[in-house]
Amino acid sequence: MSVALLNETYVARDNAVPPVAPRWFDCFDAVTIGHAQEQGDVIAFLGQKEIHQGVDRVIAVFPNDRVFSWHQLNERYAE
Repeated sequence: MSVALLNETYVARDNAVPPVAPRWFDCFDAVTIGHAQEQGDVIAFLGQKEIHQGVDRVIAVFPNDRVFSWHQLNERYAE
């Protein structure tokens, strides 16, 4: 999907924060993903609302078609 179609189809997630994975999980680098978000090189979308009570699935899409996903607490647990 193009970025334009992704933006039309899914809800952008501005407060997406990739969690730090265990060291042995080297295919997911939260620091790199977070830095790319800050630079505007990746777009995060709400993949699925309430995948579990109070938890959403977030999808981050890079321009080179790499995609990462994680689960993140939603507003139910906001402070």
